[in-house]
Amino acid sequence: MEQWLRLAQVDKHFKKEDGTSFKALDQIELALNTDEHLIALIGPDGSGKSTLLKILAGHYAADAGSYYLTLGAEPVMASDIGYMSQTLGLYEDLSVGTNLELFAKLRDIREPQDQLTSYLDDLLTQVGLIKFKDYAVGALSGGMKQKLALTCALSAQPKLLLLDEPTVGVDPISRRELWAIILHYLKQTHSYCVFSSLYLEEADRSDRTIFIKDGKLIFIGTSAELKTQVQAQCFKLNLSAGHSYQQVARSLMCHLSHSTTLQDLCPRLGRIDLLTKQGTTQEQLKQDLEQLLKLCQPKLSAQDYTLSARSPLLEDAYINLSLHGSSPISITEPAPEKAEISAPDKVIIDVQGIKKQFGSFTAVHDSNFKVYRGEIFGLLGPNGAGKTTTFRMICALLNPSAGKILIEGMSLSNAKSSVRATIGYVAQKFCLYRNLTVQQNLKYFAQSYGMTGAYLKERMAAMLETFNLKPYLNEIAINLPFGVQRSLSMACALIHEPSILFLDEATSGADPTSRRSFWAMIARLAAQGTTIIVTTHFMEEAEYCDRFLIQDQGQILILGRPDDICGQGPDRISIEDAFINCINERRARTTPAANPQAPSADADRMPTAQAPNDADTQAPTETVAHTSTDAAAQPPADAATQLPEDAAARTQGGSHG
Repeated sequence: MEQWLRLAQVDKHFKKEDGTSFKALDQIELALNTDEHLIALIGPDGSGKSTLLKILAGHYAADAGSYYLTLGAEPVMASDIGYMSQTLGLYEDLSVGTNLELFAKLRDIREPQDQLTSYLDDLLTQVGLIKFKDYAVGALSGGMKQKLALTCALSAQPKLLLLDEPTVGVDPISRRELWAIILHYLKQTHSYCVFSSLYLEEADRSDRTIFIKDGKLIFIGTSAELKTQVQAQCFKLNLSAGHSYQQVARSLMCHLSHSTTLQDLCPRLGRIDLLTKQGTTQEQLKQDLEQLLKLCQPKLSAQDYTLSARSPLLEDAYINLSLHGSSPISITEPAPEKAEISAPDKVIIDVQGIKKQFGSFTAVHDSNFKVYRGEIFGLLGPNGAGKTTTFRMICALLNPSAGKILIEGMSLSNAKSSVRATIGYVAQKFCLYRNLTVQQNLKYFAQSYGMTGAYLKERMAAMLETFNLKPYLNEIAINLPFGVQRSLSMACALIHEPSILFLDEATSGADPTSRRSFWAMIARLAAQGTTIIVTTHFMEEAEYCDRFLIQDQGQILILGRPDDICGQGPDRISIEDAFINCINERRARTTPAANPQAPSADADRMPTAQAPNDADTQAPTETVAHTSTDAAAQPPADAATQLPEDAAARTQGGSHG
């Protein structure tokens, strides 16, 4: 089989701040055949995925080894490669249209200005951004920025598309739309795409899956082959009626270090999924569970559950490879005297009719809900739904335009300083001191909360261990991998052991193993009585929540337990499906002429995308600024999957200029 890419013994080194060198890529050997068009890179944070993509894009030069790339009969030109970085690389102060035109010209598109403008307008129409052509990029929601960055990468009709976590931080509806665009483009132009992703369902549909760890390629093959490796290690625990699978799963996570057979577990689809160590039999697992469940709250007997085998997921294989040679995912379990929450029915947060307006734009409409001591409460919604605005109001960082917020019975308007001392907050964006080291950031935040002496050292050591930050102790924060920056943010928020914890997409940018460690720690905090409110675009994480609400365009659509919202038994649906159904049903009721469902770019590889009648095309984020008041045309119903008619011709005809 002919090959379009070959890497042989490729190395890449970088120097740390202290002058020492580390190897980002180590003897990379890779060959990709011409029938393999969609290539997924998966692996832990800092494993070398971004470095490999940058070498393929020509942004980095390898220190050693050879690199062969062919994309047709002609020599490869810069315009043949489209690259989308994690940081997107957009100019926040420029308009959407100006950004796209700039990137197109940098990619050597040489068309008369009127033809170029028409072509770029077509592109914006196809991704649902034409209405916002004159808006400043900084005013757009996260999902809109992702779409624009992807459009910029596609603007020169590249033969090779390199995408570094293209869907990180966007909601499931926008994620499906982005993939509809990508897959339709690949199908239309027969181009190639290499992408990294933290959403393993995306990698599950690739032609080739590559697992990279510590700069080395650990696995190269199909996702089906990778899942086969853990076929005998996957089980599920179904509880009898009356038992909360979330509470039992969280309690098991707190005691996982006592297990002799398990390396991972998580709540999923109303049950508890288990991943055993290699070689474990079902009988051994059963005996181990009997002992573990005696430690849990509530205690369960063998009559309260059934254990059976299940089909493996790519996540199982990922965690198995990530933990190879390591300890199971676990944390120190809560002390017995703290395992029972005092006053579990006490209302900690009482939100009463809050509303927030920015000029004429209403970001939050009349929200009402209560959160109880020790509860994990989820806020779900598309990009721009008002989740962060709600968070900031509850944290006393933003004053509501109307309504009232009580924290443990105290009005937030009268006791902001005392309330803030009990709160830990992790923002969407990295908000720590970028020029300080990991150690300096932790120490600064600890001392800001009055911590000194042995207690300060104890808490710093605990956070470094919990979030695996020891290897980065003396690294400047701005130089950390994206996922490690998120881990540092969480460590700083938790160092003073707050009684209320707000996590605003705190696991965005973290790999599955890091997310599982994070949730094991959250389970321990909840068991000790910490009240936790979380937003996330990883819908499966809402399975950890006692209750969650779904919000769209500032309005609460539904609130309840996962079992209430997703159903029970064989008819249960996933939280992602429940989320999409809820949002689409609401928009169908509120849109005068609802857009029909767009055809999938490739139904066998990715779920069908909805036409862009979403938060990203309804309005930008809570604070809106634009550079023109001219009305723009509504994008067509098939905007998510169509490209200009000349797209294939442009690619087949070679590069421009």
